[in-house]
Amino acid sequence: MKKLLLLTALVCSISGFAIAQHDPGHKEEKIAAFRAEVFTRVLRLTPEEAQGFWPVYNEFQDQKEKIQQSTRSGKQEDQMTDAEVEEQIKKHFEKKQRELDLEKDLYQKLRKVLPARKIVRIPSAEREFREALVKRLQENRERKKGR
Repeated sequence: MKKLLLLTALVCSISGFAIAQHDPGHKEEKIAAFRAEVFTRVLRLTPEEAQGFWPVYNEFQDQKEKIQQSTRSGKQEDQMTDAEVEEQIKKHFEKKQRELDLEKDLYQKLRKVLPARKIVRIPSAEREFREALVKRLQENRERKKGR
């Protein structure tokens, strides 16, 4: 009987651990769904437009994230030499240029799937998504404190 109880407790703790490990992916899925909801509403995407928009936009987001990760420095500015600070400034402007080039490429690709009037709303959709996401996260944090 004790072995059965011990085995049950072990299985429950392992499955709880597995569920906890799965949760980050679930959060990413929820965020992606929320992004799709906001963008679809703000851009007023038809199903056909959405089908062409999301692969292009997701590729853009992936490339933008790679650019941002490639330029992160492990050191704080106070710990850098003057030459390292100068190099960091140079990298900052190179990163901005690559992001601008990436954005221009995005708009050229989207011209094939969306009218210009919808493309021009993308910055508004991004801003609205960020603001709504921050608001949701704050509400969730407050709810958890209230428990």
